[in-house]
Amino acid sequence: MAMNKATNFKKFAWRLLKGNILAQCLVFFAAPFLSRMYGPDIFGTYTVYLSIISIFSNSMALSLERAIPLAKTKRVATLLVKMCLSIALLLSALMFLLYLLTGISAFSLLNVHASPHVVLLLFLGIFLGSAIQTFTFWQMREQRFTTISHAKLTQSAVTSGLQLTTPSFGLIIGDVFGRFGSATIQGISFWKTRVKVGFTKRNIGFLVRKYYRYPLFSSGSLFINALTLQAPLLLITYYFGNEVAGFFGMGQRVIGMPIVLLTSVLGQVFYSVAAKGMHTESARVFDLFKNVVRKAVLYGLPIFAIFAFFAPSIFALIFGEEWRVSGEYAQRLLPVFYLQLVTVPVSQTLYLLGCQKTQFLWDASRFISIVVLFFLAHLQQWDILTVLTGYALVGSIFYGVFLFLSYRALRNFAFVTHG
Repeated sequence: MAMNKATNFKKFAWRLLKGNILAQCLVFFAAPFLSRMYGPDIFGTYTVYLSIISIFSNSMALSLERAIPLAKTKRVATLLVKMCLSIALLLSALMFLLYLLTGISAFSLLNVHASPHVVLLLFLGIFLGSAIQTFTFWQMREQRFTTISHAKLTQSAVTSGLQLTTPSFGLIIGDVFGRFGSATIQGISFWKTRVKVGFTKRNIGFLVRKYYRYPLFSSGSLFINALTLQAPLLLITYYFGNEVAGFFGMGQRVIGMPIVLLTSVLGQVFYSVAAKGMHTESARVFDLFKNVVRKAVLYGLPIFAIFAFFAPSIFALIFGEEWRVSGEYAQRLLPVFYLQLVTVPVSQTLYLLGCQKTQFLWDASRFISIVVLFFLAHLQQWDILTVLTGYALVGSIFYGVFLFLSYRALRNFAFVTHG
C-alpha cells in the first residue's frame, strides 16, 4: 500500500514536472531576447502588472476555489467551480467600472502611468488568472495533472511567442492571450468532466451555508499573503521608480523560475494528497510534508549556490550588460528566495489544519514588517542594495518561523489523530 502511494506521488510529480520544465524553458529562452527588445522601464510596468494579477487572482473568487478538492461529491465541486467563476467575473467587472467612474486603479496608486487599454487588460488578466486557479483546483481534485501541465505549457508558448513576434502588441497583451489559452484548455477539460447540475437559488444557498467560512476567514489571509509576496516590488516601484522596479523584476523573474518550477509541482501534489488524507491518514501527510521540504532543500541548493557566486555575470552575459544590476539585486535576495522555495510547497498546511488564525497572524505580521522596513528605509534614505539586504533578512526570519509553526502543528495533529 505504501509502495503504491509512493509510486503515485512520483507519477503525479513527474506529470507536472514535464510540463513545467518545458514551460519554464520557453520563458527562460525568450527572456534574453525580450531584455534586448524592451528596456527596464517597460519591464517595470510589466512586472507591476504581473504582481497585481498575482495579488488579486488569489482572492477574486473569495478563496472558495480551495474548497473544490475538499468537496465530498463531484456535484458540489462542480457548483463550486461555477460559483468561483461567477464571483471572479463580477468582481473584475466592478473593479473596472470603479476605474471608469473614478480613474483609480492599482497602477495609479503606485504612480505608474498606464493607458486605459492597459488597465482593461489588467482586469482581463485578473479574471483569467482567477479562472486558471479555479480550474487548476478542479484538475487537482480529479488528479488530471497532465491537463495542468499542458495548460502551463500553452500559456508560456503563447505568451512568449506573441511577445517575441509582435513587439508592437507589447508584453502585457502577450500575457493576456497566454492566460486565455491556459484557461481555455482547462475550461474544456472541466466541461467534459463536470457533473451536469443547475445553478439554482437552492444550490447557491447550500454553498453559502456550507462554505461561508472560506470568504469570511480565509480570503483575507490569502489576499494579505499574496500582497506580502508582491509588496517588495510594489514598494520599490513607489519609492524608487519604474526603472529600479524593472531591474528588480528581472532578477525576481529569473530567480523565480526554479521556484515556480519546483513549488508548483511539489505544492500541487502535496495539496492534492493532503486535502484528501489530512483527517484519515494524517501520519502519511506528515511524512509527505517532511519529504517535500527535504526535496525542496536538496533540489534548490545547487541552483542557488551558482547564483550566489555568479549572478551578476550570468545576468550580464544572458540579458546584456545593462542587466548586470539585476544580478546584483538577486544576490542580495538569495536567502529569502531559497527559504521561499522550501516553504511555498507546504504553504497550505496551516490552512488545511484549520489554523486560519495562526496563518492570518503570520501573514499580517510579515506584511506589516515589510511595510515598516521600507518606510524606515525611505526616512533614512537607504540605497536600494541596503533595502534589499534588510528585506532578505526579515523575509528569511518569517519563512523560518512559518516552517516551524507548520511542522509543529502537523506533527501534533498526526500524533493526536493516531493516539
